[in-house]
Amino acid sequence: MSKQEAKGIAAGLLFAAVLLTAYYFMFSQAKAEEGHEVTDAMVKQHLEEKGMVMVSEEEYESLKEAKTPVVEQESKTRDVEKEDSEDQPKEINFIIDEGMTSQEVAQSLQDQKLVKKSDDFIKTLRDMDKEMAVQPGEYTLNTEMSSADIVQEITR
Repeated sequence: MSKQEAKGIAAGLLFAAVLLTAYYFMFSQAKAEEGHEVTDAMVKQHLEEKGMVMVSEEEYESLKEAKTPVVEQESKTRDVEKEDSEDQPKEINFIIDEGMTSQEVAQSLQDQKLVKKSDDFIKTLRDMDKEMAVQPGEYTLNTEMSSADIVQEITR
């Protein structure tokens, strides 16, 4: 076999491979899409198997409109209850264990929502020059107390 014949055979094989690849991708995708077409009946059956129902857009809108006033009313009631509970000061028993650092005390105060930020409480401690004066013990603190009030209480 000559060099020219080998090149011709290689070119023919390459051309055939390109044609077969193109045919495969064009026509096999079309057949796959035809075979997997989703119908309303299939969707309805799947939803029923999952314990769900299918409703039209109009039905959905009417259900949504009918439910909205109740949801808004419940939401407003919850908001009022939340505001009432947030407005009322709470007394909290706060315990400082032996060996706790001022940073640990500040973080615990923040966790119990007695101060908003532990860093601000530490700053107040430093400003009042009482960072090393925190005493272990059990204290009754109020959620309305300022950081300075808390410092006065826990550094007696």
